[in-house]
Amino acid sequence: EVDIVVAPCRGFQSAEATLAEYVNQVLPVVTFAISEEELSPSDENELRQIKEKFSLPIFFFRVPDSRLDLINPNPPANEKSSLHCQLLDLEYLNSNHCSCGAPAPDADAQSMLVEQLEKLRLLSTFSRQVLQKHLVEAATSLNEVHCRCLNIFINQAFDMQRDLQITPKRLEYTRKKENELYESLMNIANRKQEEMKDMIVETLSNMKEELLEDAAKMEFKDIIIPENGEPVSSKDIKCCIKQIQELIISRLNQAVANKLISSVDYLRESFVGTLERCLKSLEESWEVSVHPARSLEKSKDASVHITSNYLKQVWRLRWLPVIIQRITWVSPPAITSDWKRKVAQDAIESLSASKLAKSICSQFRTRLNSSHEAFAASLRQV
Repeated sequence: EVDIVVAPCRGFQSAEATLAEYVNQVLPVVTFAISEEELSPSDENELRQIKEKFSLPIFFFRVPDSRLDLINPNPPANEKSSLHCQLLDLEYLNSNHCSCGAPAPDADAQSMLVEQLEKLRLLSTFSRQVLQKHLVEAATSLNEVHCRCLNIFINQAFDMQRDLQITPKRLEYTRKKENELYESLMNIANRKQEEMKDMIVETLSNMKEELLEDAAKMEFKDIIIPENGEPVSSKDIKCCIKQIQELIISRLNQAVANKLISSVDYLRESFVGTLERCLKSLEESWEVSVHPARSLEKSKDASVHITSNYLKQVWRLRWLPVIIQRITWVSPPAITSDWKRKVAQDAIESLSASKLAKSICSQFRTRLNSSHEAFAASLRQV
């Protein structure tokens, strides 16, 4: 299974171009025959390009001149020919290595120069060395892949063993921190009802004038108000009252929520921050596993309910049913700034701070329990 390829004449195709067509498809054994005593400039240039592009060992064979052989049939063995010196300069031959076909000390194939016809048999030895070189390179590559795979398996085994020891402790620590956070928030909800009542009264007192002014300037949505001050229908009056009440509730809701969040803001670092770091650590340690990572994402979603963002959702309560409708009229009034201010005034006075505080705490406890149960369920799944 050997193909012999003779390079075309230089004028048609260079030797390096011929090599480029085959070198990636076969195991090349390159021979370079020389008919003169020295390399021509074109020979030297060609060999430089081959060395630069391929770095292959080459079997150099000088075709003997029969006339010179008759004059000097046995040249001195220790005398280096001009051709040998040129190949040394081109770094194809090594002065420390014999070019007679003996194996190199590092078992690597070396270029060889043969100048006697009877030594042409050394091409067989050279071919074996070249093939041995390719075999060693392939075996070395396979060995590197083998070692890399073994290292991966060994490291994975150590990581898995470590996870089996560390992960349960992390899960238990995470469960403990979430329980502490839950109990702290529940205690706050139980003892803060009276404080919330006072805070709502204070907030209403501070915001009253601002709310009245905003209500007086309010423009209603989806309701056409006559510009000449004519009365509107009872249905439109009810819609106007509802929009004024919603304005007051939304503004008051935001103000109270901000104060409540700031009153428990220390939880962010003491509990929530610790909990988030625990979950992040678990996620990073299991990022190579698909199913645990998905479960962990669910537990992270549950933990979001216990962050400050969730606190904002917790306090975003519905107080509208608490407002007592006390506005009555004999005939539908005209929608004026004074009327809107009067509606806002009645709505503010109808708010019961104690009922609001009780409603807040009740809703907070309900949502907190739901979040706690969802977190515990996700952690069990992990």
